[in-house]
Amino acid sequence: MWVFSRKGASGFSSSSTAEEVTSGIDGSGLTAIVTGASSGIGTETARVLALRGVHVVMGVRNMAAGKEAKETIVKEIPAAKVDILELDLSSLASVKKFASEYNSSGRPLNLLINNAGIMATPFMLSKDNIELQFATNHLGHFLLTNLLLDNMKKTARETKTEGRIVNVSSEAHRYPYRGGIRFDKISEKAGYSSMFAYGQSKLANVLHANELARHFKEDGAEITANSLHPGAITTNLFRHSSFIEGLVSWVGKYVFKNVQQGAATSCYVALHPQVKGVTGEYFVDSNLAKATALAGDVQLARRLWDFSMNLVSKGASGFSSSSTAEEVTHGIDGSGLTAIVTGGSSGIGTETARVLALRGVHVVMGVRNVAAGKEVKEAIVKDNPAAKIDAMELDLSSMASVRKFASQYSSAGRPLNLLINNAGILATPYMLSKDNIELQFATNHLGHFLLTNLLLDTMKKTAHQSKREGRIVNVSSEAHRVPYRKGIRFDKLNDRAGYSSICSYGQSKLANVLHANELARHLKEDGAELTANSLHPGIIATNIFRHNSIVEGLVSRLGKYVFKNVQQGAATTCYVALHPQVKGISGEYFADSNMAKSSTLARDLQLARRLWDFSMKLVEVRDSQVS
Repeated sequence: MWVFSRKGASGFSSSSTAEEVTSGIDGSGLTAIVTGASSGIGTETARVLALRGVHVVMGVRNMAAGKEAKETIVKEIPAAKVDILELDLSSLASVKKFASEYNSSGRPLNLLINNAGIMATPFMLSKDNIELQFATNHLGHFLLTNLLLDNMKKTARETKTEGRIVNVSSEAHRYPYRGGIRFDKISEKAGYSSMFAYGQSKLANVLHANELARHFKEDGAEITANSLHPGAITTNLFRHSSFIEGLVSWVGKYVFKNVQQGAATSCYVALHPQVKGVTGEYFVDSNLAKATALAGDVQLARRLWDFSMNLVSKGASGFSSSSTAEEVTHGIDGSGLTAIVTGGSSGIGTETARVLALRGVHVVMGVRNVAAGKEVKEAIVKDNPAAKIDAMELDLSSMASVRKFASQYSSAGRPLNLLINNAGILATPYMLSKDNIELQFATNHLGHFLLTNLLLDTMKKTAHQSKREGRIVNVSSEAHRVPYRKGIRFDKLNDRAGYSSICSYGQSKLANVLHANELARHLKEDGAELTANSLHPGIIATNIFRHNSIVEGLVSRLGKYVFKNVQQGAATTCYVALHPQVKGISGEYFADSNMAKSSTLARDLQLARRLWDFSMKLVEVRDSQVS
């Protein structure tokens, strides 16, 4: 059939192969992600991109199959640069983990090929309780794209090379449900059609690319977004329909494309110079084509974008700013885990300790006021007689106190699974710590930095022996967005001149995020089974405002109406510390029990490394003074 195909304006046709449409193109220096690369046109796309010199990262659900595909490619092309990373598009948690690992690796990203897909499945829900075809074919790629956008923008800006996002759709986008997308019934079994659901997900692929293209134009980003139909191909995509699969295997080789032809349009749109600057278009047979009227509906594209954003922002559990710590940990068994919670004698520290203990975790509260800590312990045990909870003295503003706490904890032989760096002070007048360091920086960041370093060996040992991931949680704040100019006053940290209580607080909270990010990088390099993340708990009516009488008065009067309560304020901390959705996710920032985007400064790798070295020197200097 393909022998008689006619060439289009590009000079290629339905019979062109991926190698033919990329002949003579040098992709050296480019890095691409190809989802669903362990089989079918995904594997061929990865192979041909690697053949052209592109460094390919294959996102695969089946790691064993992915390794086989990689080995086959490298055997054929010894110079091929190919990596594999686990990615299950039907799981938002897996998508977040993949993106986190990729971004924290420091790799650039020029090309994102959203290729993976399933077709005509019987009615099923994803791990996030979303209709499986919509979740896998569209929503997983939507979230993945969003999480990788900053990397792509940075890569395009630094390399002066256009980035390209390619959504592999289908001509099936012409046959969705009536109206296109069943927004109000997306996951309802009633009225479900396996073929219409597939058409809906493929329509979503086109709408997503079109709306992405509009966003890029508005932002002035050097990235394009297009969608395509690869052609009808004899792959395992039809495995969920035995009748169609049988028909395909029987007559497919006569009327359908082979895999080499099926991957052609993806490779063409991803690499060919003819496509430079072309965005928001639909391609078939390596040529521009016309999608349906629904696919070109701007309002439908915007509605889908908002709908999808709402789904991924809620996350797998649907937690929000109103969720409480008990709600986000409901059903989780923390038995056998041991946690340290700093600042556990008041506010969200107390609630964090209470809820962790409620879930079976052995909690050690690090408290500056031991009497207050004992009162909290008694109150928790009274409410929950089975609670395992201890209180130990810890003043984060004093390095000597931090060292004493860590020494006593380690010498006690206790394991340590969770370290919740929660304690903090806010907007204090200018003061120096006992170590002559500006008080907010000393308490909110440096004390926790030192504590974490001193307890790391214990956490690594615990994770290794228990075969359970350890987690370090830095309680930061949205105030990390308002530090001093350039973020950290390295050369003027302790200068009274120019001191601002609010900017100083912002500086310390920025340091919390940077610390978690750099720590995540170190842990990954070490191969440690530990994660490190930061979070914003929300604005909560606690005693943290005690150093500003005006703010404290305002909070006490209006706080209950506009701020979170303590139960809600401790939710994100408990979520990041305990929830299975966060497993393997590291170097991320959370708010309202969902992944969120921190400031540009907070994501600055060089700033994070400089802060790490700066903090190391500060604690080492104190070491030498003590000795």
